[in-house]
Amino acid sequence: MLEAIIIGIAAFAAAVIYATFAEWVIHGTFMHRPLAKFRHFYHGHAEVHHGIYGSDSTYLVGDRPREDIKLAWWAMPFPVMAHMPALVAIAIFVSLPLAVGVFAALTLYQASYEYLHFCMHVPNNRWFEGTRWFTFLNEHHLQHHARPNKNLNIVIPLADFLLRTRVTPTEPLKALLKP
Repeated sequence: MLEAIIIGIAAFAAAVIYATFAEWVIHGTFMHRPLAKFRHFYHGHAEVHHGIYGSDSTYLVGDRPREDIKLAWWAMPFPVMAHMPALVAIAIFVSLPLAVGVFAALTLYQASYEYLHFCMHVPNNRWFEGTRWFTFLNEHHLQHHARPNKNLNIVIPLADFLLRTRVTPTEPLKALLKP
C-alpha cells in the first residue's frame, strides 16, 4: 500500500512537469495555428479570445460580458482525454498507481489552467490575486497577449523558460492596465 502511494505521488510530480510541456505544445500548436479542418481551438483562442482580450485595458473583462475567456465546455477535458489510451495502457501493463497519479496531475493541471486563466481576465479580489506568484503568472500571460507566440504557459511557465519562449514584462501589470 505504501509503495502504491509513493508511486502515485512520484507519478503526480513527474506528470506536473510533463504537463507544462504538454500545455506549451497544445497552446502553441492547436490554439495558435489552424491545422487543416481541425480549427476549433485556433478559432476560439487565437481569433476570438485574442481578438477580444488584448494586451492593454481590454485584457480585463471590465463591464463586458464574460464571453470567450474559457474553452468550450466540451474542450476543457480534451487534453486529459487525449492521454487516456496511454493511461489505460500504463494501468494495465505497468502500474495502476502510476496511471492514477498521472491522471490526477493532468486533471488538476487542466482545471488550474482554466481557473487561473479566468481569474487573470476577470479579477475579483480573490485571496490569491494579490500574491507574488499570481501577479507573476498574470504578467507572464499579459505578455502572451502582446506576443502570441511567447509565454505559452499559464500554470507553470517551466516550458517557456527552458524552450526560450519566455519574455519579461516591460512594465508592471498595474501600469499597463491603467485607463
